[in-house]
Amino acid sequence: MKFIILALLGTLMLSSCVTGGKMTGLREGLTKDEVIRTVGSPDGYQRTGDYEVLLYIERRTSAWSYFGGSFQDLIDYSVILRDGIVIEYGPGRTHQRDPAGTPFVRVPSSR
Repeated sequence: MKFIILALLGTLMLSSCVTGGKMTGLREGLTKDEVIRTVGSPDGYQRTGDYEVLLYIERRTSAWSYFGGSFQDLIDYSVILRDGIVIEYGPGRTHQRDPAGTPFVRVPSSR
Protein backbone atom coordinates (compact mmCIF):
# COMPACT_ATOMS: atom_id res chain seq x y z
CA MET A 1 0.00 0.00 0.00
CA LYS A 2 2.83 2.41 0.83
CA PHE A 3 4.44 1.65 -2.52
CA ILE A 4 1.24 2.60 -4.39
CA ILE A 5 0.95 5.89 -2.51
CA LEU A 6 4.60 6.75 -3.14
CA ALA A 7 4.30 5.85 -6.83
CA LEU A 8 1.17 8.01 -7.17
CA LEU A 9 2.82 10.92 -5.36
CA GLY A 10 5.92 10.65 -7.59
CA THR A 11 3.76 10.64 -10.72
CA LEU A 12 1.84 13.71 -9.57
CA MET A 13 5.03 15.59 -8.76
CA LEU A 14 6.58 14.80 -12.14
CA SER A 15 3.44 15.72 -14.05
CA SER A 16 3.41 19.16 -12.40
CA CYS A 17 6.79 19.90 -14.02
CA VAL A 18 5.65 19.23 -17.59
CA THR A 19 4.46 22.79 -18.34
CA GLY A 20 7.78 24.32 -17.31
CA GLY A 21 9.50 22.01 -19.77
CA LYS A 22 7.60 23.54 -22.66
CA MET A 23 9.10 26.95 -22.02
CA THR A 24 12.62 25.55 -22.31
CA GLY A 25 11.89 24.79 -25.99
CA LEU A 26 11.75 28.50 -26.84
CA ARG A 27 14.60 30.40 -28.46
CA GLU A 28 15.13 33.56 -30.46
CA GLY A 29 14.41 33.19 -34.14
CA LEU A 30 11.38 30.89 -33.83
CA THR A 31 8.26 31.86 -35.77
CA LYS A 32 4.94 32.56 -34.09
CA ASP A 33 3.56 29.24 -35.37
CA GLU A 34 6.56 27.35 -33.93
CA VAL A 35 6.04 29.02 -30.53
CA ILE A 36 2.36 28.04 -30.49
CA ARG A 37 3.22 24.47 -31.52
CA THR A 38 5.84 24.27 -28.76
CA VAL A 39 4.09 26.05 -25.89
CA GLY A 40 0.43 26.07 -26.91
CA SER A 41 -2.12 28.83 -27.38
CA PRO A 42 -1.32 32.00 -25.46
CA ASP A 43 -3.39 33.20 -22.50
CA GLY A 44 -3.13 36.79 -23.76
CA TYR A 45 -2.04 38.75 -26.78
CA GLN A 46 -0.91 42.31 -27.59
CA ARG A 47 0.03 43.93 -30.88
CA THR A 48 1.51 47.27 -31.92
CA GLY A 49 2.66 47.68 -35.52
CA ASP A 50 5.14 44.94 -36.44
CA TYR A 51 5.47 43.81 -32.79
CA GLU A 52 3.39 41.18 -31.00
CA VAL A 53 3.45 39.77 -27.50
CA LEU A 54 2.21 36.29 -26.60
CA LEU A 55 1.41 36.08 -22.89
CA TYR A 56 1.43 32.78 -21.02
CA ILE A 57 0.47 32.01 -17.44
CA GLU A 58 2.11 28.87 -16.14
CA ARG A 59 0.26 27.26 -13.29
CA ARG A 60 2.65 25.21 -11.19
CA THR A 61 1.09 23.06 -8.53
CA SER A 62 3.27 22.70 -5.49
CA ALA A 63 3.81 19.18 -4.15
CA TRP A 64 2.66 20.44 -0.77
CA SER A 65 -0.71 21.42 -2.24
CA TYR A 66 -1.67 17.77 -2.56
CA PHE A 67 -1.68 17.63 1.22
CA GLY A 68 -2.76 21.13 2.17
CA GLY A 69 -5.33 22.20 -0.42
CA SER A 70 -5.33 23.64 -3.91
CA PHE A 71 -2.36 26.01 -4.03
CA GLN A 72 -0.96 27.00 -7.39
CA ASP A 73 2.07 29.14 -8.09
CA LEU A 74 1.44 31.39 -11.11
CA ILE A 75 4.33 32.48 -13.30
CA ASP A 76 3.92 34.89 -16.21
CA TYR A 77 5.89 34.35 -19.42
CA SER A 78 6.13 36.79 -22.31
CA VAL A 79 7.25 36.15 -25.87
CA ILE A 80 7.98 39.29 -27.91
CA LEU A 81 7.94 38.92 -31.70
CA ARG A 82 8.85 41.34 -34.49
CA ASP A 83 7.49 40.51 -37.93
CA GLY A 84 6.40 37.10 -36.59
CA ILE A 85 9.87 36.12 -35.27
CA VAL A 86 10.83 35.77 -31.59
CA ILE A 87 13.22 38.53 -30.49
CA GLU A 88 12.86 38.14 -26.70
CA TYR A 89 11.18 35.73 -24.28
CA GLY A 90 11.23 34.71 -20.66
CA PRO A 91 9.49 34.94 -17.31
CA GLY A 92 7.86 38.27 -16.57
CA ARG A 93 5.23 40.57 -17.95
CA THR A 94 5.44 43.04 -20.79
CA HIS A 95 4.56 46.70 -20.69
CA GLN A 96 4.00 49.06 -23.56
CA ARG A 97 6.34 52.00 -23.85
CA ASP A 98 7.05 54.81 -26.29
CA PRO A 99 6.27 53.51 -29.80
CA ALA A 100 9.25 55.44 -31.25
CA GLY A 101 11.47 52.43 -30.44
CA THR A 102 10.52 48.87 -29.52
CA PRO A 103 6.94 49.29 -28.26
CA PHE A 104 7.19 46.52 -25.64
CA VAL A 105 9.58 45.91 -22.78
CA ARG A 106 9.68 42.67 -20.78
CA VAL A 107 9.89 43.15 -17.03
CA PRO A 108 11.44 39.95 -15.64
CA SER A 109 9.79 38.38 -12.62
CA SER A 110 11.78 38.20 -9.41
CA ARG A 111 11.36 34.43 -9.02
